[in-house]
Amino acid sequence: MIRSTRLVQMALSLMVLLAFAAPLPAVDMLYVALANDTIVSYDTTGNVGATIAASVATFASTNLSTAYDLAFDTSGNLYAANYSGTGTYANTISKFNAAGVYQSNITSNLTGPYGLAFDTSGNLYAANNDDNTISKFNLAGLYQSNITSNLNQPAGLAFDSSGNLYAANFGDSTISKFNSSGAYVSNINTNLNGPYSLAFDISGNLYAANYTINTISKFNASGTFLSEINSNLNGPEGLAFDTSGNLYAANYGDKTISKFNSSGTFLTSWSTGSANLFALAFKPVSVPEPSTYALSTIATGVIAYLARRRKAKQAVVIMVAVEEFLSIPEEIRDKLYQKRVEQYEKRLAHPAPNSFDLPNTPSEE
Repeated sequence: MIRSTRLVQMALSLMVLLAFAAPLPAVDMLYVALANDTIVSYDTTGNVGATIAASVATFASTNLSTAYDLAFDTSGNLYAANYSGTGTYANTISKFNAAGVYQSNITSNLTGPYGLAFDTSGNLYAANNDDNTISKFNLAGLYQSNITSNLNQPAGLAFDSSGNLYAANFGDSTISKFNSSGAYVSNINTNLNGPYSLAFDISGNLYAANYTINTISKFNASGTFLSEINSNLNGPEGLAFDTSGNLYAANYGDKTISKFNSSGTFLTSWSTGSANLFALAFKPVSVPEPSTYALSTIATGVIAYLARRRKAKQAVVIMVAVEEFLSIPEEIRDKLYQKRVEQYEKRLAHPAPNSFDLPNTPSEE
């Protein structure tokens, strides 16, 4: 018979495994900037355009003025580039928290901001379409520096995995590449016609929306043209990838959003209503936390077992252990999980005769 202390040890180990083994699938929430100074969101699960369209919800409808681009920081705050208008927010960048509540805005060193992008350090870059510059701001929104060369009506911005910044030059149909220090490196000057937005896929390929000719060009990491998407597009402006590698394009010409798979095959589209649309951005998906449901289910079962055996002390130990496990920093939980997996793999490879309990399991007094 397995002793209760051994059951406690095995149950806690199983909690670690189950908590990480099957996290609930993340929902890809797409945020869209509309021409009526509103930002809406869509749940993009599935490939039925009507279903996605029906999930629309208003995220923000104040402190906006022709928001030509959107970008999330790592904390889930959304930034909107307010290009023009006669109100207070023209030539500014507005910041909203994860609930859509306005927080603040950046008002300096901006002249017709179009594209936005964050580097890995959390600095925000804004493409100033009207004066051919790119402004850099720190985490607090304070201006740091700017890029002033090799730009011609810069629109979309995007960073590659190495920290290089790419800028779509709408004015001369090129894409300029700058290193992490802002120094010009090179440009792409083929298969582009009025590039507006840029986006990288998970393989490091660069996509550019050609607003003028209704196509999306694909380039590899070296800037070599690979292919293009030339259907189901009408004045494409914003581009964004979901966590499954599907590409979304905002069609300014017919007020729709088109969805393509990672091979460029059209999947579906839906209308955003009466307002034109400018930009797309996916809310960053956090690393899944351990499943509290899985932990509580297992712990409840163990506690019930111990209660039937009148082992109230062990039941309390289990409850405390679960709470402590959930309070451990994520990186430490990951290490515990990996260590436990390695222990099980060794046990499976070299099973001990008539042994089921874990190594160094204390016996019941």
